[in-house]
Amino acid sequence: MKIALLAVLMAITSGLLAVYGNQSIAHEPGRILVLPPSGAAEAIDLNRYLQRLVTDREADTPFDVVQIDEIEFAPVYQTPGPGYTDRTIWYRTPVRIVNQADRLGSSSFIDIGQVYLNDIALSILSEDGRRIIWYERVGDRVQTARNEVHGLSHVAEWPKLALGNYWLVIGVKTTSAHVLEAELLPDTLLITKSGSESFIKGASLGVLIVAFGLYFTFGLLSGDRSVIWYAGYVFSLFLIYFGITGYAQLIFKPVWALASDFVTGTGTALALGSSIMMWSYITRLDQTNRWLFRFMSVYSVLAIAGLVAATSDLYILYAKLFFVPEVILLAVLLINLVYRGFHQQQYLQTLFMMIALGIPTIGTMAHLMLLMGQLPVNEFTTSIFSTSAVIQLVMVAMAMAYRTYGLINRRVDALATSQRANQLASEQRTFITMLSHEFRTPLAIIQRSAEILGLHLQKEPEAVLNRLSTIRSNAGQLSGLVDAFLTKETLDSATFGTTREAVAIDAFLGDLIARRHREVPGQNISLIKCDTAIVEIDRILMERAMLNLIENARKYAPGAAVWISAEREANGYVYIRVVDEGPGIAADDLQNVLHAFYRGKDATKTQGVGLGLHLTNRIIEAHDGSLSVSVGEEGGTTILIKLPYDRDKTVLRANENRTRSLTGYPEPPRNGDPA
Repeated sequence: MKIALLAVLMAITSGLLAVYGNQSIAHEPGRILVLPPSGAAEAIDLNRYLQRLVTDREADTPFDVVQIDEIEFAPVYQTPGPGYTDRTIWYRTPVRIVNQADRLGSSSFIDIGQVYLNDIALSILSEDGRRIIWYERVGDRVQTARNEVHGLSHVAEWPKLALGNYWLVIGVKTTSAHVLEAELLPDTLLITKSGSESFIKGASLGVLIVAFGLYFTFGLLSGDRSVIWYAGYVFSLFLIYFGITGYAQLIFKPVWALASDFVTGTGTALALGSSIMMWSYITRLDQTNRWLFRFMSVYSVLAIAGLVAATSDLYILYAKLFFVPEVILLAVLLINLVYRGFHQQQYLQTLFMMIALGIPTIGTMAHLMLLMGQLPVNEFTTSIFSTSAVIQLVMVAMAMAYRTYGLINRRVDALATSQRANQLASEQRTFITMLSHEFRTPLAIIQRSAEILGLHLQKEPEAVLNRLSTIRSNAGQLSGLVDAFLTKETLDSATFGTTREAVAIDAFLGDLIARRHREVPGQNISLIKCDTAIVEIDRILMERAMLNLIENARKYAPGAAVWISAEREANGYVYIRVVDEGPGIAADDLQNVLHAFYRGKDATKTQGVGLGLHLTNRIIEAHDGSLSVSVGEEGGTTILIKLPYDRDKTVLRANENRTRSLTGYPEPPRNGDPA
C-alpha cells in the first residue's frame, strides 16, 4: 500500500514537471494561415498560428502591431500566458487566401474564448499593414445590438477575402486572466458544436447544482463541517462553470453587462476560500494545529471577501495577491494529508483521499498557475481543471454513498441503544418509586416513635429532649426529600414542584447555622453578613441545598472555616455566598462539578457519588435562581447563589426592623423565623 501511494505521488509530480518544465519562448518562424476565399472548410485551431507580443513595446492600434519585428513575438501554444494585467495583449498571424477547389465552404466564423474576456478587437489588415480590411469587436462587456443573436461564446463572422496576403490581429483587454482560445469554424461545424456543447454544459450545470444541494443538506444533517465546506466548493464550481460556459452572459448580459464577470469572479473567490476550509477540516487542522487552522480560516474569509472586486479592475490585484498563496496553502494541506496518512498508517484511506480530492486539487493548482501565466497553454493545462472536477465529483459521490450507508447503520444501532436506554430508565423509575415507598414506612415509624418518646420523657434533661427534637426534625426533612426527589413525576420531568412560603433569608440562615452547630459541634461556620430579604422558597428543599454545600465544605476542606453571607441588591436578587478556606477545586473540574455523578480528581479520598452539588443546583433553579462555583487565587471555594426576593415584603420587613431597633421592642416570632 505504501508503494501504491508513493506511485500516485510520483505520477502527480511527474505530470506537474511535464507541464511546468522549462518552456522555450524563443521565436520560431511563424506559420501562415492558408485559407480559401470563402473561409475555413474545417475546424482550425488558431492558437497554433497566433503569436503573442511578449515585449513591452508600445502598441495602441493593429497598425502598430503589424509593424513590430517578429522577434518580439512568441507562439501562443506551449508557452505561458501573460496572466493578470491591465494592458492590452496583442496577437497576430499572417493569412494567405488562395484558390482551393477541394476546400470550398459557404461561410466561416471565429469562435473566441474564454467567455470572461472583456473586450476583444478583431482586425484583418492588408499585407503592408496600412489598411484595415475588416474589423469586429466582441467580449462580455461589449454591448451587442438588440436584434443580434446571443450565444454561449464570442462569435464573429469571417469576411469574404480576395486572393492575397493579410494580417489577422487580435487585441484583448480584460480584468480576468489572459487565456485566449480561438477557432475558425465553418458554419455547419459551428452549429453542430453549439448544439452539442450547450447540451453538455447545461447537463454539467444541472449536476453541479444538484450535487451542491445534496452535499449541503447531508452536511447540515450530519453536522460534518468538511462536507458543508465541500458543498460550498461545489457551488463555487457551479458559479465558475456558469460564467465560463457563457450562460451568465447569455441570460444576464442584456440586463447587466458585468454579470459574467460578477458570476465568474464570485465563484473563483468562493472556490479559493472554501477549498482551504474544506481541506483544513478534512486534515483535522482544527484539532491538531489550532494556530495553523486559525490562519487558514482568516485567509479563507479574506479570499471569499474578494468577490466584491469581481466587476472592477481591482480583481487583477486580488488575483495577484491570492492565487500564489492559494497554491502554496493547498500544497501544504496536501503534504499534511500524506504525512498524517503515513504517521497514522491509514494508507488505504489516504490513497482514496489523494485520488478523490488530492488529484483534483492538484488540477486546481495547475489551473491557477495557468491563469497566472506560470504554466504553458496546451491541451493538458486547459482541460485539467474540468477533468479533475469530474473525477472529484465521482469519487466523492462514492465516498458519500459509503458514508450514508454507515450513517444508516449507526442510526439503527442508535435506535436500538435508545430503546434499551428507555427500558432501563423505565425499570429505574419503577425501582426508585418502590424504594421511596419502602422509605416512607420506616421514616413514619421513626417520627412517630420520637414523638411518643418526647411525651414520655418530658422530665428528662434538656440535652435528651434536644436529641429527640433533632431526630424528629431530620426525619421530617428526609421524608420531604423523598417526596420531592423519589417520585415518578420528579423522575419524568426536568425539574420538580416546590411548596413555597415567604421566609426571611437572614432568619432562615441564622436558624440553619444554629442547628448545624448543635448537630455537628466541631464545624466552624459563621454568618458574617446577612441583609434582610423576604424570599419565596420551599423551606425543606432550600435547607437541603444549603446543608449540601456545608457538608461538601466539611468533607473536602476538613477543619477549614466556612463563611456564609447574604447581600440584597437593587436588581431584585439576593446573593448568598458560601465560602470555605480549603484547597479549592481544580480548574479542570470547575465546568463539570454541577453534573450528576461527576467527581473531581481528588474526590477519591472522600465518600460520595457526586450528586450533592447537582441536586443543590436543581433546587436553586427550581426557585428561579442560579448557582455558580469559583476558586480564589489563593485557594478556597466560593459558591454563589442568586435568588429573587419580594421587594414590597422586604421593604416592609426592613422598616419594621428599623422601628424596633429605635424603640427597643423585641421582634415577635414569625412563621418560618426562629422563636
